[in-house]
Amino acid sequence: MEKHKGLIFLLIIIQPVIDLITSITNQYSDVAISIGALFRTFVMAFLFILIVKYLLHNHRIMLFAFFGAFGSILITLIANYFLKSNFLLFPEINFALKTSYYLVIVYLSIILFKKYVLDRESFSKATTIVSLIVGGSYWLAIVTNTSINSYQYESVGYSGWFFSANELSVIVIVLLALTLLNLRYNKSILSWLAFVFIFSMVPMIGTKTALAGGIVIVFIYAIYLLFTYKLQVVENKQTLLFFGTVILFVCLSPFSPIASNTQNLNYEHSKEIERVQVSDSKNEQSSSLMVRILSSRHLYLQTINEDYSEANGIRKAFGLGYAGDYNEDPKLIEMDFFDLFFSYGLIGSILLLIPLFYLFLLVIKNLLPLSIEKVLLFTALGLCLGIALVAGHVLFAPSVMSYAAILFLAIGMELMQRNDGVKNEDS
Repeated sequence: MEKHKGLIFLLIIIQPVIDLITSITNQYSDVAISIGALFRTFVMAFLFILIVKYLLHNHRIMLFAFFGAFGSILITLIANYFLKSNFLLFPEINFALKTSYYLVIVYLSIILFKKYVLDRESFSKATTIVSLIVGGSYWLAIVTNTSINSYQYESVGYSGWFFSANELSVIVIVLLALTLLNLRYNKSILSWLAFVFIFSMVPMIGTKTALAGGIVIVFIYAIYLLFTYKLQVVENKQTLLFFGTVILFVCLSPFSPIASNTQNLNYEHSKEIERVQVSDSKNEQSSSLMVRILSSRHLYLQTINEDYSEANGIRKAFGLGYAGDYNEDPKLIEMDFFDLFFSYGLIGSILLLIPLFYLFLLVIKNLLPLSIEKVLLFTALGLCLGIALVAGHVLFAPSVMSYAAILFLAIGMELMQRNDGVKNEDS
């Protein structure tokens, strides 16, 4: 992988550019497939070839698992083409491609996890550039009044020129952890500007995901600084600058979209309960916490679970395909692990989750000794996992999975430098 260091650097910094191109083409054109989606498909195909070539020479057992997972996606697609009463070709293929992208990114992360593909300076430079592009374009969109609204109804917020506020929220959580990591090693003006850009987006997006994730990560870092406060002048200035920035944004938050959304939470919550009760009398006793966290997702979960219960053996083994047995517009549950199970069945979901569990096992095995850098990165990873579980827009969102790969790369680099103390070239 030594010769691919330049390629890895390029793939990192080009991610926000792809996101912006995808969003703009989706927003202002009627084409079925955006330029960004096409580019990501070509990138996925290229990475697929690289992964197969690497596994063929280094990990043949893992290669069988890789092909087995892709085989399950293909079986699901073919089986539902013949067995599904209402089969919409484009959404089904699009979902299969998104699942394939998830699979490619996870295997790529496994391969790169213990490889010194980028030195810390190059990685810090790449993630700083990414953060500046994301944050700079976001605020430029707001200033020029060309930002896409985070919500279509009731709630307010801005997603900049990014198409999905939910996906942007997860990306911001990842980048917030990475910008704080960069501040640990490189306290340059650009590093601080990148942190300010990303942190300032947290209350402006307007989603609970961005707010909760941002608060958790910044709170952890703030507690660390308080307990390790030093009297050195340089460290003193940096700590005061950080707390000054946090206090400033706390003071400005009441004027941001998230404040409005929080004030309207009780109203929206009561309306949501009304919708749940009207939609399904069996949910009249639904707990307020479930309704607040899951919105209407538990209703979609119940519907698809009924579809799964009535499915034949092969569809229970390899899934119902995209969004179950839809009659009108297909709609995912938007709880990624449930969507994965019902879409790919018992056998398919096991084959698709094995590499993800293996990757998490690699992380957990190298958890100790703890450091603030590890804690920040593991917290971001845990938040991504939690969001995938209850709110979706992680596993089946190619843009988010790309940033998850960057996060895994950062964790791998940190673990090697902390645990090994040497530049390990192979796993």
